[in-house]
Amino acid sequence: MTDSHNDLIVGLAGHIDHGKTTLIKALNGFDGDELAEEKQRGITIDLSFSHLTLPSRNVSFIDVPGHNKLVKNMIAGAFGIDVLLLVISADDGIMPQTTEHLQIADMLGITQCICVITKIDKIQSQPPSYLQNLQKNITSLFDTLDMNLHAMIETSLLPHAQDSYHNTPINRLKSLLDQIPKPSKRDFGLFVYYIDRAFSIKGAGCVVTGSVLSGQCEVGQKLYVYHHAQEVSVRAIQIHDQSSPIATPSHRVALNLNKINYDILQRGDLISQKGFLRGFDQIDVGLFAFEDNIFQHNAHYQFFLGSRKINAKLCLLNAQTKTHSYGSKTMYFATLKCDEPVFGIFSQHFILRNESLNVIGGVILNPIIDPIKKEQRIVLLKALAKNDFSSAFSQLSLIHKKGFGLVSSTQRFCLSHAQSLEIAQNLDAVFVDKKSLTLYPLSQLELLKNAILEIFARNKSALLSAQSLTYKFKWASESFLQKALDELVCEHFIEQNGSLYISKHCQIKDIKAYLQDKIYQILLSQDTAPLAPYNIYDMLDIDKKAGDEALKALCQAQKVVRITHNVFITHSSLNALIEQMRDIIRKHSYIDVAILKNYTQLSRKYLISYLEYLDQFDDIQSSDNKRFFKYNPPTKNP
Repeated sequence: MTDSHNDLIVGLAGHIDHGKTTLIKALNGFDGDELAEEKQRGITIDLSFSHLTLPSRNVSFIDVPGHNKLVKNMIAGAFGIDVLLLVISADDGIMPQTTEHLQIADMLGITQCICVITKIDKIQSQPPSYLQNLQKNITSLFDTLDMNLHAMIETSLLPHAQDSYHNTPINRLKSLLDQIPKPSKRDFGLFVYYIDRAFSIKGAGCVVTGSVLSGQCEVGQKLYVYHHAQEVSVRAIQIHDQSSPIATPSHRVALNLNKINYDILQRGDLISQKGFLRGFDQIDVGLFAFEDNIFQHNAHYQFFLGSRKINAKLCLLNAQTKTHSYGSKTMYFATLKCDEPVFGIFSQHFILRNESLNVIGGVILNPIIDPIKKEQRIVLLKALAKNDFSSAFSQLSLIHKKGFGLVSSTQRFCLSHAQSLEIAQNLDAVFVDKKSLTLYPLSQLELLKNAILEIFARNKSALLSAQSLTYKFKWASESFLQKALDELVCEHFIEQNGSLYISKHCQIKDIKAYLQDKIYQILLSQDTAPLAPYNIYDMLDIDKKAGDEALKALCQAQKVVRITHNVFITHSSLNALIEQMRDIIRKHSYIDVAILKNYTQLSRKYLISYLEYLDQFDDIQSSDNKRFFKYNPPTKNP
C-alpha cells in the first residue's frame, strides 16, 4: 500500500523530439500527445499529465513541451515538481532546450534529477567513447547547479517484436522513482494551488486541475479564488482518478468547485484560504542567472509565478553590485512593477523571460511593498535573503515608526503569528503588542509620552485612559498607550485615579458630578444640533467609558433624552422642539423633512431623528414620510 505523503510529482524536461512523451508511454502506457496537431507534428505543445502507481508511492508525471517557442508552457508546468526527469537523445546530445530546461528547474529550486539518455540504438555505430563523453558532458552540466544528479539510465525505447518496450532500463527507472528520497519543500503556512485547467462536467459543474504547492484542503472546505475575489467551496477532490477526502502537496489534484463558473477561470488563477494574501502591483525580489550582465534595468519581462504569466518591468536596485550568495548563484535585488496585482508569498520561486529569451530566476523577498528609500530597501532585502527575520523585523519597525503589523506574517515571512511574536520578543528597542500583533520602536514611546503631556498641559481637567487615547492617536494600540501612561505615572508626571489618568494639577473634587455638569452644559448650549458623544469627549479630553456613564446618569435623571445612537438632547430643548413641530402641523396640516428644515435649518441627520422620535406620540400618524395628527389628517388634493 502506498503512502500518500511519500508521493511525487515528476516533471519531464528536455529538447524537442528527444523522447519525453515516448518515455512516459513506456512507463505507464499513456500517450500524452492528445491534440491532433501534437499527433501530426510528433511534439508536445501543451502540458500533459499522467500517473504511475509504484509499490511505495504514486507518481504524477508532467510532460512539458521541448520546443523553444513553447518554453512558457514548460515553465508553467515546472512549478510544483519534486523530481526532474531530464531526457537527452543519445544522437543529438545536449541541445539548447536541454540546458534551458535544466537551468529553469534549478532556478525553481528543484534539487533532484534523474537523466534518461534515449535513442541509444542510434549510436550503435559510434565508438564506446561517444557515450562516455556524453555522460561526462551531462555530469558537467550539474557543476554550476544546486541540483543532485541522482542517476543516468540509457534506453532505446524501441518496441520488441511483441510490441513491448525493453524492460530492463524502464524497470530500473521505475525502481529509482520508487526509491528516490522525496525532497523537502518550504511550507508556506497555507493552501497554495494554481489552476492550469478549468472545465465543466455535466452533473458536477466546475472542475479545475493543478498541483498543490503547499498546505492542504478538504472536501467541504471554503476557499478563495484571489484573482477573481470569489469564495468557493470544495465539492469533491480527485487524485489519480480516485476520489479523496483531502488534497496535499506533491499531488496533481482535480477540485470540483461550487459557487463559480468555470469559464471565468484561467491558467494561473490562485486558490487559497481567504484573508491570508493581499495583491500588490510592485514586489521586491532577489534575482539570479547563469550569465552576468543579462539583467536589463527598466526592461520588460514575462514574469512566471506558479502557472500564471504576468507582464512586468524590472527595476534593479543594485545593478553594479553582487550582493548575496544564493546557493551557487549570486543574487541581485530588484523591484518588479507588474501589470496586475501579484498575490506573492515570501520565498516563492519565479522565472523572468524577455524578448531575447534570456531566462532569469528569482525568489520573492518582500511581497508587501513598503514606501521606503532605496538604501533602506536593500538593507531589508539582505536580511530577508538570509532568512534573518530578527534584523528584518528591526528594520521594518524603524521604517514603520507608527507600528509594524505582524498580521500578514504568513504572506510576508512564511511564519505563523506565534513564530513572529517569538522573534519579535527577543528584539531590543521595540515594544511588542501581542494582542494587536504590532511592533513599535521604543523611540516612538517617548514621542507618545510627550504628546500625552501636551494634552494635560493644555487641559488640566483632562480625564484620560488608554482606550480613550486611541481616538486621538489612531496609529497606536491600546497596549502601547497603556505603557506610555504607566511610565508617566512612574516618572511622577501624572497620577492615576481609579481607571483614569489625571494631571497632578487637577482640581476636580467629584469626577462624576464634574462630568455630568460639563456634558450637560455643552448639550444645552448646542440646543437642537448637539455634538455626538465622542466629539464631546474629545473636546473635554475625557475617557469614553466615564463619559458614557455620565450621559447615562443624565438620561436617568431625565435631564437629557437619547433620540438615536449618537443624538442626545437636553430635555428642555427637546420639549421646545416638539412643541414647535406641533405648531407646524397645525399650520400646514402635516410636517416632513423639507418643512422642518425650512423652520430649523438643521441637517438631514437631525431632521429624520426628530421626526422619527415624533412617531412615538399617540396622536401622531405617519404616512408617505409625512407626520400629521391622527384625528385631523391632511386633505388630499382632488
